[in-house]
Amino acid sequence: MSKGLYSDPYQILQKDGDSMKTSTTVAQDLGTWQEEQALDAACCRLLANKIILAHVLQGCVPEYSRCSIPELLPCLESTPEICSVPVDQDVLDPGRIRGENTADKSITEGNVNFDILLSARTPNGRESRQIFINVESQNDWNPGYPLLKRAFYYCGRLLSRQKGIVFQNSDYQKLQKVYSLWICLDPPKSKQNTLTSFHMMEENLVGNAKYDKMNYDMVSMMMICLGQPDSRQEDIINLLSVLLSTEMDPDVKKQILEREYNIPMTVEMKKEAETMCGIGHAIARKNLEKGMEQGLEKGIQKEREANIVAMLKEKIPMETISRITHYSLDQIQKLGKLHGIL
Repeated sequence: MSKGLYSDPYQILQKDGDSMKTSTTVAQDLGTWQEEQALDAACCRLLANKIILAHVLQGCVPEYSRCSIPELLPCLESTPEICSVPVDQDVLDPGRIRGENTADKSITEGNVNFDILLSARTPNGRESRQIFINVESQNDWNPGYPLLKRAFYYCGRLLSRQKGIVFQNSDYQKLQKVYSLWICLDPPKSKQNTLTSFHMMEENLVGNAKYDKMNYDMVSMMMICLGQPDSRQEDIINLLSVLLSTEMDPDVKKQILEREYNIPMTVEMKKEAETMCGIGHAIARKNLEKGMEQGLEKGIQKEREANIVAMLKEKIPMETISRITHYSLDQIQKLGKLHGIL
């Protein structure tokens, strides 16, 4: 048999093993991604309950800060017929927001998917006006770009999509204010249990001109960064930390929500909470197993490289070392240089 056609059986085994390992890793990553998508969906369904959104608006949106929850609920969009019927026989379901069409489509700008998008009226009687509110549930603090820039982009889309819906042609006086509220489930420790607002302000550079705030205060973004549930935290932060926790038992959630916030937890809400808890535990278990596996692989690699260094010190030819360890000649040479042997 010619040397060119010869294949080292150990090398074949390693290649097959690497291929199987790659396939397994891809399958595991895909499974985790699907679980994270299911977790996001369950989280959004919980947040879309009308009474939960009412608490979010009361705690985050200045227009509703002085409203009681009973006063605020009628300000949200009309309850769809499907939500006017109680889900539970024993608890009146406050309803789930139908919301605006959450897929904002533009031929030139592409697609943007909002988690929750709704319109509401301000509680000002005759001076009541419409505002548009986007609520986002965010698991990943570092998705590869600053979340604030994405939030700003979402606000821009919330403004631009009003043309043809809220106003026609150049009738810009009808443009309504927009909010984008980002509920961050796993922020860095330095930002946990914080609520930060970003909005437009007037600044006089020359002179002291005054402008109507209603005409420029059109965009507001909020970062609601959660931490571990703690009753000493601001109400809205603790409420959301309890509601969206993947570690807290659903029955404990039910007790806290009903006792401290007067939020009746329907069977449907409890089911979503149980789903979140189950998926959260599965993801945590997979991440732990993955970490242990990576640690084991790192240990094996270190041991293998130590053996290569030892063989180089014993003056064993690099070709022989390569055949034994399946490391390339270039890799072996680099290891030798790194340890001052070659």
